[in-house]
Amino acid sequence: MQQQHAERVYFFDAYRTIIVLSVLALHAAMSYMAYVPGWWYVINPEKSLFFLFWVLIVNTGDMPAIFFLAGYFAPRSLEKRERMLFLKEKALHIGIPWIVGVLAFAPLFAMATWRSLNLPLPETYMEFVRTIWLGPGYQQSHFWFLGVLMVFLIVFAAVGSPRAASGRSPLFWLAGWWGLSSAAFFLSSLYLHPDLWIRISHIYFQPARIVSYALAFYLGARAWRDGWFDGSRPGFGAIALSGLATVAGSWSVIFLAMNFPVKETLALKALHGMSHSFASLSIAVFFLFLCRALFDRPSPVWRTLSEASYGIYWLPQMILMPAVYLLIPWNLPIGIKFILALGGTYILCAFLTIHGLKKLPVLRRLF
Repeated sequence: MQQQHAERVYFFDAYRTIIVLSVLALHAAMSYMAYVPGWWYVINPEKSLFFLFWVLIVNTGDMPAIFFLAGYFAPRSLEKRERMLFLKEKALHIGIPWIVGVLAFAPLFAMATWRSLNLPLPETYMEFVRTIWLGPGYQQSHFWFLGVLMVFLIVFAAVGSPRAASGRSPLFWLAGWWGLSSAAFFLSSLYLHPDLWIRISHIYFQPARIVSYALAFYLGARAWRDGWFDGSRPGFGAIALSGLATVAGSWSVIFLAMNFPVKETLALKALHGMSHSFASLSIAVFFLFLCRALFDRPSPVWRTLSEASYGIYWLPQMILMPAVYLLIPWNLPIGIKFILALGGTYILCAFLTIHGLKKLPVLRRLF
């Protein structure tokens, strides 16, 4: 017997909105954090440990949560239409924005990286694309997510969604995600740097994290099939416990980063994998519990921002990085610069998405 689910999970509107905002905040904070990597696109001269800690924490939980959401909504989308129609819709909605973003904008971010590293640039843009972006300087900026998601959706369409409820508690699946993600992170770190990005064909990703993303996608599909959110809301005890787990996970990530920046021993590599995965899980669950407890009701504001979240994710780097650059000469506290860059970017991206990407005849089919 097929389980029935609510047509709209209201608290997901707030959850999706907060997650996308956290991704923007992560990118903004990288320009202001202490020990900012030299390849980052725009670097503010004044730096702060606070933003370093912000990046270390936020960089664990946002993408698994986004893949979880994608996985949650994939089974319903597949069951409403034939497999080929499902793939055609995803190619239009995910594939084309990915291709446009990578071809039109990713080389510009690669050029910004080349400038940040003070490396010599070819005389023309097309020569840069041909000799550097398609070679040693290849990257996809934030558009990488769409390429990986497209692969997951193709595999999902081929394999199909979970066909029956498992009968197991969410805790079983979450513990399994933590264990497998930790193991994958550890095994990858034996051969590759945990922050390394690689390219396989046209897909660009971090080997240390890709398994956790695939598992998060599956976990989302499992959550839909098992009806995780069909029951009562989490109580104070569950929220408090997940909050304590978030504090513990965040502390472990910061402690290891500050005291053991290079994980040379097997024990440290294993701890790094366990710590990173635990922080990812605890942060994602904590904010999910909060949103379900506080925002599980219809809200036109959350719904509007949620429906605009795709465009808000796609647009911001093209606005955020120039904003950070223009704020560099301003004699303002670093926190104010961060708020201005982040807030201005989010507001402008929301406006452009709601009144542009979702209104114009061709673009509204994509976004």
